Amino acid sequence: MTKLKSDWLAVAAVSGFLLMMNSASASAGAPLKCRTGDVLQIRGDAPAAISYDVYSQLYPLSAKRLALFQEAGTVQRLPDGLDVCEIADDGVADPSAVLVRGRHDEMAWWVSADHIKAHD
Repeated sequence: MTKLKSDWLAVAAVSGFLLMMNSASASAGAPLKCRTGDVLQIRGDAPAAISYDVYSQLYPLSAKRLALFQEAGTVQRLPDGLDVCEIADDGVADPSAVLVRGRHDEMAWWVSADHIKAHD
């Protein structure tokens, strides 16, 4: 491979990377649009469970229980200020639990209603 050809490939790779980064940052600033349910915002760093069963075992919240569930990968923390979509028909009658989906997250998460506020 000639030096000119390898330089051209390097420039093309960097250009593609920069284009990808610009489109990602533009979409991050765009308002979140929910298909159904309300746009909400996470208040405080919220422990989020992958299932209602895990959510119900997590609460009442304790540091030891939270650490065990996080280590097992069944709970993650959603950061303060994160915009999420409420899944309106969550199938559970518990008003303390809210099922949400984030902007780029393929997974739905159960969060305590105490960690949710209306989007500004």
